[in-house]
Amino acid sequence: MDWVTNHLQLIIAAAGAVAWWLNQRRQAKTENPDSPPDKNFEDPELAERTRRIREEIQRKIAERAGRYANEQPTLPRDQPAEPPPIMREVIFRQPEPPPVSKAATARLEAQRTAEILEQQAAFTEQLRLADEMKAAAARRTQFETQVSSKEEAAATAVRGALGEDLRHPAALRRAFILREVLGPPVALR
Repeated sequence: MDWVTNHLQLIIAAAGAVAWWLNQRRQAKTENPDSPPDKNFEDPELAERTRRIREEIQRKIAERAGRYANEQPTLPRDQPAEPPPIMREVIFRQPEPPPVSKAATARLEAQRTAEILEQQAAFTEQLRLADEMKAAAARRTQFETQVSSKEEAAATAVRGALGEDLRHPAALRRAFILREVLGPPVALR
């Protein structure tokens, strides 16, 4: 890093020289864009063949870039223009199934009918099971409501009796003693 800061003038001079050189090359290309450096052929056949190859390469590049579809292709000068190929519409048809005999048709109909009946029997069985499950659920909810109503009645009766017992000081003392004796030990609370 110290070398760069010490020789900054040298680096700037080298960068300027490279920029000047690149600028000169760009100007030379803009003055003669169509004449490549190797255009001076002595043999006219070689020049024509080279021109065709360049055109083919340019056409392939344009085709790959997606611009070829919008541009008209250029034909070589030696070849006459050919008419475009004829496009034919091809229609694919499904082959008709072979004729089926009446016995085979009757067998197929009987088989389809049997499959439909089996499906209907399966659906009927599923419907019956669903109805049984629905009835069982209704019985369960009825039982639970009956049990809960009885429990609520018993709980209100117990609460009433317990509240009545705890109003007296002697009954309250007795409840504390029973809790100490029957409840969990003090060390485990």
